[in-house]
Amino acid sequence: MALLDSPYFSLLQERLGHLAQRQRLIAENIANAATPGFTPRDIDGRALSRAADQRAAPGAGVALALTHPGHVAPANANRALTARVIESPDTETTIDGNSVVLEDQMVRAAETRMAFESGLALYQKGLQLMRMAARPPGRG
Repeated sequence: MALLDSPYFSLLQERLGHLAQRQRLIAENIANAATPGFTPRDIDGRALSRAADQRAAPGAGVALALTHPGHVAPANANRALTARVIESPDTETTIDGNSVVLEDQMVRAAETRMAFESGLALYQKGLQLMRMAARPPGRG
């Protein structure tokens, strides 16, 4: 097993990918703040927590839910995690039907950035620990 394929690093990689996808959606929401009838979208936050719960179970992996007979299971179904995009209207809707509130989107963007930075710090710390463990004894 490759070092970066360990459960620690693979879950962090999935988390960072999830947060990057969420940041893209928030940017799209902000860009469409003046689009009539636009409803903001977000990532279903429960997907990653379910994945983490499944990973915690011995021998369990993350698999896509095949909800339609035409769906084909991916070759790496045990590692696949796809975040589900959901409509997430903000606190108010304008007369033209747009429900993007810039303040709410900015709060989501800041939360996502902080979570990404935390995940990145954990990833870097894990790499530091692996480097330290791989050093020969007696070297500082």
